Amino acid sequence: MGPWDIMSEHFVKRNEPPQGLSSFTRIRLGWIKAEQAAIVRPGETKCAFLAPLAKGGETLVVKIPLSGGQYYLVENRQPIGSDRILPDTGLLVLKVDTEAQEGSGTVKIMDADPSAYHFSRAAFKLVMGSGNNYFEDPSNGIVIIPLWVEGGKQGVLITTPDKGREALDAAIKIQKLISSFPEPRPKGRAVQIEKCRTLFKSIAFSEAGALARKGID
Repeated sequence: MGPWDIMSEHFVKRNEPPQGLSSFTRIRLGWIKAEQAAIVRPGETKCAFLAPLAKGGETLVVKIPLSGGQYYLVENRQPIGSDRILPDTGLLVLKVDTEAQEGSGTVKIMDADPSAYHFSRAAFKLVMGSGNNYFEDPSNGIVIIPLWVEGGKQGVLITTPDKGREALDAAIKIQKLISSFPEPRPKGRAVQIEKCRTLFKSIAFSEAGALARKGID
């Protein structure tokens, strides 16, 4: 996990405070309760909104169980509290292999930008035209898409490859609409944005994207 967990690497920058702990380590220490983890199985399509990992909150991680004792963890890493020094911010995707020996890849970061040095742009973000705005595992039929922020919580969608492109397109349009009309926004725009969000969360991606596009045009 490199600089994303103090148990893996002791600092991000010399002479700066150390980084915090990943959701994997926090779960092992008992710092994340079962009810703070949203379980989404391959083949399902669900949204979750994650509080910053270091801040704590009702939902802190998404767990996606795989075969053979493997699973994904999705966490929201922000420069808050023990995470105030991080190489990047956004959604971090971890793959856990419980059968791997300690120190031999028990946990691996699914790097959003492998071309960047040492996990320095490893987090996924909802940015139009960016190559690191979603994660896909075709062999397990999983797509992970970062969404917009609501109430200080980072949204994430877990879906399938057949729905991924449409969902990503709709999410980007909704994010653009939200950014175009920051709060406090006119009542009509607020209603429109909330309707887009509601449609998206009900898995009506095409309708949500179309409504958001009208608001942008």
